[in-house]
Amino acid sequence: MKRSIIGLLLAIPMLSLGQSNYLKGYVVNNTLDTLKGFIDYKSKVRTVSAVNFKQQPDGAAQTFTPENAKGYGVDGSQYFESFNVRISKGATKTEGLKIGIDTSSRRATVFLKVLQRGPNVIIYSYTDEVKERFYIKGNASTEPYELLRTRYLEANNSTKVIGADRYKGQLLFEMRNYNSDTDFFQTDFDDLAYTEEEMIQVAAVINGMKVRVGKKSFRLVVGAGVGSSSLKYTGQNPLANAGAVSKTSYAPSINVGIDFAAKSLAERIFYRAELSLFMGKDTKVTNGQYIHSVDHTTLYLSPKILYNVYNTSSLQVYAGLGAGVSYSSYSNNLAGKAVSVAMSPDQFDEVKVDLKSTAASYNLNVGIALKKIELNAVYTPHYKVSDYAGFNILMGLMHVGIKYRFD
Repeated sequence: MKRSIIGLLLAIPMLSLGQSNYLKGYVVNNTLDTLKGFIDYKSKVRTVSAVNFKQQPDGAAQTFTPENAKGYGVDGSQYFESFNVRISKGATKTEGLKIGIDTSSRRATVFLKVLQRGPNVIIYSYTDEVKERFYIKGNASTEPYELLRTRYLEANNSTKVIGADRYKGQLLFEMRNYNSDTDFFQTDFDDLAYTEEEMIQVAAVINGMKVRVGKKSFRLVVGAGVGSSSLKYTGQNPLANAGAVSKTSYAPSINVGIDFAAKSLAERIFYRAELSLFMGKDTKVTNGQYIHSVDHTTLYLSPKILYNVYNTSSLQVYAGLGAGVSYSSYSNNLAGKAVSVAMSPDQFDEVKVDLKSTAASYNLNVGIALKKIELNAVYTPHYKVSDYAGFNILMGLMHVGIKYRFD
């Protein structure tokens, strides 16, 4: 059962790949009219060749391509413009390299993702099955050109990779062109990586503006609610028999976490690192005369992967899976057997039971977010808190509560 649940949660992203994900946005058509509505935004590494658009959430969808649209955008997140550009064909990954430099290219009309727009230049990116590329366009120009980075194998040594980073010289030229009162040297670019972050930073210098990387990719999440805890025995022990009854204890619980996403929090998949506090009083399991009760305070640290099964700008429904490490302190740890004695109060034969302070587990997560307010539930199936050979003592946790997202 445990494996089935994990498998189902891991399959959710794959099962939902074909689902629509309409977010508020717009399309600019070839007559330069801006059509406001909803964009079917797909969180993909590759740049899409077409996008679906609705003027109303329940309306008919229209398909726009780089041939019949000047661009499109998702409000507060991603922006794309269409251009007919030259696209280099040479691979940069080791497994696709050839002997000698590959200068081949093709022309195509494609959507380019806007990374930064400024008074002097605009930086774009375009990714296909071959590689990621960056483009730059001066505001007086009509067409972006590719910032070239090539890799190839040496003719006399096919295990040696040679690099040609023309993009550094291209960016240096643009800097000198637009910043004539500032000296820039080739040595300033020796460590310039071919990454989105560094392209944005260089563009910011050329444009004389602060770095803008779009919507932030993290947020703080704080919540509170009701936590529950329960004990369970397995193996050779009277408290593991069929007649055993577990009493669940309830207490307030709080949690704080940070959400991360690869690009922005508009993505379907996001990651959460969360620290929770659980408390339990008289958490116990009984079976006739046998009893084990304990009070505990537990800190629970969990990294999670969460997936928005339903995702709009105002409403998200998510499910996910997390790993957990708990640290618990125990008090009133009482285990043993109540023995009836005639004409006197019952005696209690106490048995020393040691519980582990640290333990590993996993958890299942579901939630609904209405803008900044999130309702969520976290279920941690029973996990081992003992180290005995003949039986196991397990603790289970659950949290149901409300969170506030500091976007």
